[in-house]
Amino acid sequence: MFTSEQLTEGEIYTRHDLREQFNIKDATINTGVFRPLGYRSIWLFVTEKKPKDLEHLQDRLEEDTLYWDGQPSGRTNKLIIEHEAEGYELLVFYRKHKTEYRKSGFRYEGRFRYVSHRDGQPSHFVLRRVGS
Repeated sequence: MFTSEQLTEGEIYTRHDLREQFNIKDATINTGVFRPLGYRSIWLFVTEKKPKDLEHLQDRLEEDTLYWDGQPSGRTNKLIIEHEAEGYELLVFYRKHKTEYRKSGFRYEGRFRYVSHRDGQPSHFVLRRVGS
């Protein structure tokens, strides 16, 4: 089952909203990459303008293309690269800065797919919106 079936593109969701809607107890929802238990979905929480301690990460959404720096440890790189082959959807929640939306919410941008990446610490990914 996919979580995208229960979300609306363009809507603003807080992590609290998503916890409630999907009955999430796992604290890793507070990280940038999250897999909700019982679903074939991967959620990316992306903030373009980072706090000082994360300024080295460069993320930006340009129309239907997301340029995204993965986690510095590289722990989730394989998950992102192989998401389609493994039967997972990749969902993007995006905001320009932490206070852009109420209660630090994110705009749900929809389903994306892996296009390419360049290895590094972090790796640099290109993801494209499904249907574009």
